[in-house]
Amino acid sequence: MAKRNKTAKEKVKTPTVRSGPAVRVEYPQEGELLGRPYYTFRIGTIPEANNVEVSIDQGDWKPCRESLGLWWYDWTDYAEGEHILIARTRIGHDISAISAPRRFKVA
Repeated sequence: MAKRNKTAKEKVKTPTVRSGPAVRVEYPQEGELLGRPYYTFRIGTIPEANNVEVSIDQGDWKPCRESLGLWWYDWTDYAEGEHILIARTRIGHDISAISAPRRFKVA
């Protein structure tokens, strides 16, 4: 019986993207008004998550720190106006998760 050759698509594993509760922005809350010279974002994930990062206004991805089972990013020197925050993480080797966009304002 002849051995079947695998196609390139079968050989390469494509990461699966998940959304929903795998990674979520907990703070700031949707539409929240921030008025301090600094703010710490709080990101919740499932326990298997690792390497959490955030992007603000579609900018570069910034690494978060883990503490107390949550992920945190300290934000300073930000401009007034409306902003959008997105978080992402990896779960194992083959799955990525991206949060829903969180919109908030800075006074």
